[in-house]
Amino acid sequence: MNSIERAEWNNFASLYAKEVEQFAREEIYPDFKLASVKFDWSPKRRSSRGGMYSDGPGINIAMNHLCKDNYSEIYRVYEYKSFDSDPNIGGFYTRDKYARLKMVIVHEIAHALQYYCYKINRFRCTPHGPTWKNLYKRLRMQFINPNLEDQESLRSDYESFKNSLQGIKRDPLSIYERAASK
Repeated sequence: MNSIERAEWNNFASLYAKEVEQFAREEIYPDFKLASVKFDWSPKRRSSRGGMYSDGPGINIAMNHLCKDNYSEIYRVYEYKSFDSDPNIGGFYTRDKYARLKMVIVHEIAHALQYYCYKINRFRCTPHGPTWKNLYKRLRMQFINPNLEDQESLRSDYESFKNSLQGIKRDPLSIYERAASK
């Protein structure tokens, strides 16, 4: 990805993070502010993080594997296995090339909110425990879920698309057969 494309993705991510932060301030914690928002393009960086940094709540997003411009079809966005099937905070199907990045930003801001909550209320729970799930659900219901297409229809289309790709992988000649039949 060239520097202009990276700048476009960074701009999108920055504006989206600000929008989510503003909602968190208006609807959850009035004094919440992301002190640190970083977008890391290192190919070695595979995981994002949200939490408490030395200067306050923050997020650090692993951009390289999230930002691909080659989403021409439906794809599956996965969440942690323990809650991937949850209808509110689990994985989903989409055609939106930004959906995976949006989900990770919302996920990590929920962690930043969780750590902020720990700080002001002086209690802790597990990283993907009830407090975090509640915060994440509120953010998902505001920013992700209302914009998702019908999931059953997309799941069906995704499975058909995936099966057609598996057929191509098994029989390379089918690529030529499909081209010839068009």
